[in-house]
Amino acid sequence: MTTNAIIIFATLAGSIALFTSCNNSIPPLKVLPKAPNTTISSTKALPDSAPQLLSKKELEVLLRRKNENTPESRKMKRLFNTPFVDNSAYRRNGIPSRTTNPILGEALRVSTWNIEKSIHADKATKILKSEKAFIADLKPEILKNKTKYAEALRQRKQFANSDIILLQEMDIGHCRSGYTFAAKDMARELGMNFVYAPQQLEIDPSYLGVDDVKFDNPAMPGHSCKSHPQNAAKYKGVFGVAVLSRYPIKSVQIFPLNTQPYDWYDREIIAPDILEKGRKLGAKTLFKSKTGRELKVGGRSFTRVDLHVPGVPQDTITIINIHLEIKTLPEQRTEQMREILSYIGHIKNPVIMAGDHNSAAVDVSATSIGRATKRNLTDRSKIASFGLFLANATGINQARNLINGYKNFQDPLAWGIPVILPNKTKPLFKLIEDYRFDDGGAFDFRGNKIRSKGGSYRTLANANQRTSYKGFVQTFTTPQNIGPFGCERLDWMFVKSHLKDSKNNKGPYKLAPHFGETFNLLNQTARNPYSDHHPISALIPFNEPDVEVLKAAYKNN
Repeated sequence: MTTNAIIIFATLAGSIALFTSCNNSIPPLKVLPKAPNTTISSTKALPDSAPQLLSKKELEVLLRRKNENTPESRKMKRLFNTPFVDNSAYRRNGIPSRTTNPILGEALRVSTWNIEKSIHADKATKILKSEKAFIADLKPEILKNKTKYAEALRQRKQFANSDIILLQEMDIGHCRSGYTFAAKDMARELGMNFVYAPQQLEIDPSYLGVDDVKFDNPAMPGHSCKSHPQNAAKYKGVFGVAVLSRYPIKSVQIFPLNTQPYDWYDREIIAPDILEKGRKLGAKTLFKSKTGRELKVGGRSFTRVDLHVPGVPQDTITIINIHLEIKTLPEQRTEQMREILSYIGHIKNPVIMAGDHNSAAVDVSATSIGRATKRNLTDRSKIASFGLFLANATGINQARNLINGYKNFQDPLAWGIPVILPNKTKPLFKLIEDYRFDDGGAFDFRGNKIRSKGGSYRTLANANQRTSYKGFVQTFTTPQNIGPFGCERLDWMFVKSHLKDSKNNKGPYKLAPHFGETFNLLNQTARNPYSDHHPISALIPFNEPDVEVLKAAYKNN
């Protein structure tokens, strides 16, 4: 996964600048076909269940016969519509007691984390279970810095005490993550119930250990692990999302999206041209970011999980786990979100929608000279193209890019003027802000000083941590960033409670997000970071918080 900054620097290193416009207007919500109903049950707690995984031999058939109607492809489709469910923690311990926050009283802590292809999921699990293991894994300079050391310990403790954890990029049976079932292992170690939703199957020849299948686009040396013959039975290649919960799981739905702007098979086998090679060289040189072939079948989906939480409306909190497409333009991600919203409007109980929204301003899929030229000229008159040439020649366009880059930096909510000073990511957030459920409910976009981390009153600050100077705290970093370049805010949390107006500061705060936070030190202080993403978290009070207690806490801080 790369960033806007990678595209900019890599283009300077070996290619031409791309020019695209952005329309910030939001068209009416489309009525889309109803998603397949994969609800297992509506009882208090679902029985444990699991779909049948494909063998390595079956994956090899998919590799060679991807578009054919075979028993293997039909089995794959069943897999993508069938979740893993495990309520063993509930059967052992029953309904958990509510946790208490000193400021908010009884509250849920909800967190989400993209653990980068589960490569270090085993280490992340160990440090969440054990503070001692976390301390042992800290950088030596952090151990000497009392302030950062104490803050890192606090962040680890807060995340480890989460009642609900959403996870993305979770593997089952992949060589890069030790052939583990990463979500299951984490849930068992933390004593939580879990749901896992398969989204894609990784069928790259380098992963399968198949040497006789060649593509125009070669695998990057050292980028991929290889499944050796002795591990043939272990390789499953499943890539998906998970929800871990202290509360029992009572229903699950997987919604494969109709909006699939990128084909991870057909587009990944195409050989890169000189423009794409220049971009990759720039990313590797400047940011130490390796972008290799990722051959997959399947596509983006989202997962709805209903949890049995006594005392809230309908004794239910609904979790919507999001992982939007990264290899596409912001407009297509907005369409994916539009489709997701079209499926959830009937929900009357509280809703927490969170995960990796990949809210970058650019398309990071492989580019080419032909593709760049088409994007420069499509739907533009010759006069506009000539004007662009003049702007570049005089330096006006470079100045415009600098101004717009600062305006939009870490802030998808920044104002925008289409073409001139666009904010390409804003339509996605405007869509969510303006959305209303059938009961009139809205997602909470409020920010006020006594309810946000750091005392920010700006939009969305209660649910997602904002910086003290501009925008939001980043959640994604490349292996090497250059100042602010190489950092992005890609992960978000949105909460529907009892609010009817998304920005009504006088509305109720019961079951609304408070103190949204990015746990960057939990991740960055490790000798080797556990992921290229940092976890984010928020507190959801069961009752209306005491305003005087909130004011006193803010004053003392």
